[in-house]
This record gives sequence, structure tokens and C-alpha cells, in this order.
Amino acid sequence: MRERWVIMDVDTGVDDSMAIMLAGAQKHLHILALTSVFGNNAADKTAYNTQKIAEMLGISAPVAKGSERPMIDPPIDYSAGLGPLIHGTDGLGNVGSRLPEPSRVLSTLTAVDLMAKVIRECPEKVTIVATGPLTNIAVFLLSWPELTDRIEEIAIMGGAAFGGNLAFSVEANVGHDTEAAAIVFRSPVRKTVFGLDATMGVYMTDEERECMAETGKTGAFLKDCLQPYADIYRQLANWPGAVLHDSLPVAWLIDESLFEMKPVKITVEQNGKYSRGATVCDFNTEDDTCRIAMGADRQGIIDLHLQAVRNYQ
Repeated sequence: MRERWVIMDVDTGVDDSMAIMLAGAQKHLHILALTSVFGNNAADKTAYNTQKIAEMLGISAPVAKGSERPMIDPPIDYSAGLGPLIHGTDGLGNVGSRLPEPSRVLSTLTAVDLMAKVIRECPEKVTIVATGPLTNIAVFLLSWPELTDRIEEIAIMGGAAFGGNLAFSVEANVGHDTEAAAIVFRSPVRKTVFGLDATMGVYMTDEERECMAETGKTGAFLKDCLQPYADIYRQLANWPGAVLHDSLPVAWLIDESLFEMKPVKITVEQNGKYSRGATVCDFNTEDDTCRIAMGADRQGIIDLHLQAVRNYQ
């Protein structure tokens, strides 16, 4: 496995927690920073949850709070919508109180400034794993253009070639900050995209969550953390388990053979009355900066999680 130096930009989040766990267990993935963004919950809460999860996993990388709202659109109203049902009212499946208060404080730097510091100081090119709205990354690209050639790639959980989950054709991470997503997808930085076409097929069944719980305290916490997530997928879509959207970019960094990838040119629709935030995928135009996952090996990715969680007590 090739070594990677990684920043994780997250909106923790149930499935973000699983992604952080998966990344933290890999010896070849060096987590340099965890930056948080609004998305699954308000920015204060996602930063706090990121601190808690990092401490539970023994990840020593600094945690910085990032953007509180989209670049242009109004802030998200967290009193409405399905967020509390999907991620729990605390963002961690209503079991976050079982984790102790973080002993380390947040970085005094903003998420964007921490990104810049880490990328500037790292002797190797840095990979950004993005599992929330792309606001922090868009602001970084606009603020520090001289550092973009220090980014190896951005591995993005977001978008979809077909369908959506925020609206008929709009995926939530892109739809929650359409302008930010448009900036990122227009950038010359290499982008590897894991949208709903691939992520919806990667779910963890109740039996697999029980196997995770048998590995120890961390596995038991994550099993319970996923419970509301599994329940809502079963209730709304008769899905057989909790979908691990945010783990796919990390799984890609572990084993590329688990994915069916296609080169693609992605344009983010910014003006459509019914499709604002849609990722319009053109598979006929050459674009050597972008590829998208159209399928993934569910069992292979679940096995990675079950192997990874054994690294924790």
C-alpha cells in the first residue's frame, strides 16, 4: 500500500465517524489534520463530535473548526428536515454522551488556515478526504492558490451521476453548498468522486454491526451509533442496513480494486429551478482531472471496516 498524507474534512456525523475509524487504523494513511464543516449538524457540534471521535480512536492530529454556513445560501435550519432522525440529535446516533469530554482543545487556527499550514509544511503532497459540504475546501482553493499543486487529489463523498437524496437529482453534500462544490469541481486539482451511485450499495447489516460490537468498546459504540442510521434507511427505503457513504473515499485509499471507476467531466448546476446542486456528469468529454465511482464491492469494504475496528479497544 502506498503511503498517503491525509487531511480529513468532515461533518461528523455517524458515517463520518466510521470513515475516521477506518482511516485511523491504516498504517499507510498519515492523518495530518481533521477539519470540520457544517453539514450533518451545526458547525459547533460537528467540531465537537470530531474531537470526541478522534479522542476515542487515539488520533492525535489537530482538529479545527471550519465553515458555519454555505458561501452564499442562508444557513441550514437544523430544526427542520431529517437530520436528527438520521444522525441522532447529537449527531452521533444519540450515544455521543457515552464518550468522555475531549481532553484536547480545538486548534486556534481556522479549518482553512490549518489546511494551509499542513499542506505547506508537509514534505509530501497531501490528499484531502472530503465527506461534508465542500465549503472549507473551496475557500482554501480561493485563498491559497499557490498551494494547490501540493494537493495530490481530493477524494470526495458527494454528488451522483443519477439521482439524489436532498432533492430528486441533488446529493446533500453538494446541495448544501452549491457554489463551493462548483469551485472545487472547476479547479485543476485531481478529484476522485464517490457519489450515491456507489455509496448506496455499501451498507452494514445488523449482523455485521453485531460482529463489529464483539471486537470491544469502540466497536460496540459504533454499532450503537449506527442504530438510528440503520433504522431510518429501513423505514424510508426498506434498505437492508446502514449506508456507509463517507467511508468510500477512505476505502479507495486502501484498496482501489474494490471500485469501478470512470473518467468524467462534472459540472455543478447552479441555476436550475429543480436541479440546483445537481452534479451533471458528462462521460463523453475527456477530463483527466476527474473520475467517479459507479460501483463498489460492498462485502470487501465491510470487511475492511471489520478488520480496522479490531485495532481499537
